[in-house]
Amino acid sequence: MPQYQKELHKYSTHLHLAEDCMNKFKGTVEKLCGVEQDLATGTDVNGEKVKNPMKNIVPIVLDPNVSAFDKIRIILLCIFLQNGINEENLLKLIQHANIQQERDVLYNMHCLGAPIMPEDCGQMKPTRKVRLESTYQLSRWTPILKDVMEDAIEDKLDKKLWPYVSCPAPGPCSQTAVSARFGHWHKTKTATEYRTGPRLIIYVLGGVTMSEMRCAYEVTEATDGKWEVLIGSSHILTPKQFFEDVRNLTEQTPLKRTPDS
Repeated sequence: MPQYQKELHKYSTHLHLAEDCMNKFKGTVEKLCGVEQDLATGTDVNGEKVKNPMKNIVPIVLDPNVSAFDKIRIILLCIFLQNGINEENLLKLIQHANIQQERDVLYNMHCLGAPIMPEDCGQMKPTRKVRLESTYQLSRWTPILKDVMEDAIEDKLDKKLWPYVSCPAPGPCSQTAVSARFGHWHKTKTATEYRTGPRLIIYVLGGVTMSEMRCAYEVTEATDGKWEVLIGSSHILTPKQFFEDVRNLTEQTPLKRTPDS
């Protein structure tokens, strides 16, 4: 009927959009995310340890429909899982993946302290918490920053890794600090209009990811409102932007000291 043509057209548009999204997901995204989660967590969806990560990444590396940055991300996850890769195998991966033009991203990762070659693997990996909560199969990875947030709230952070800038007060402060910038504008609010309780403020230098920002919300919710976690950074990181930044990294050569210096 004519009066329903407009609504029918709207429904048809949404159905086509949903179908296009599902086709894209079933094409490469589902396969890519599955391998990515296995490598990031070190286990498959059944909780079994990934025994041959190199075998897992072959279909992704050889797929011409997968972008260069997606291939690099998968290769890096494989390298991290097996604690480095020798030069010969790395060159083979670059060649088979056809990512010669983006190879600087892989080689520049060592500037950030990432273990690319076996001789770079002196730094121990942080011990991760065992999480038993149910998750989606394609989103099983939990950012390490969430462990840090929870340990900070529970006062379980390693003082050697996370030293105090100044010694904490022995007890609760009896006087609330007043902002020198904003003065007493908040005094016009009633007690129910502003939040009370402790806050954990985290600032990440060099960018923060969206999944890390989500963790701040999840940890806040898990405390039933007892704590509020705030997170900030210089900018929000996306995979593409991060790899572009790494590709443009130049390692600074230390100045050589002269006998007179």
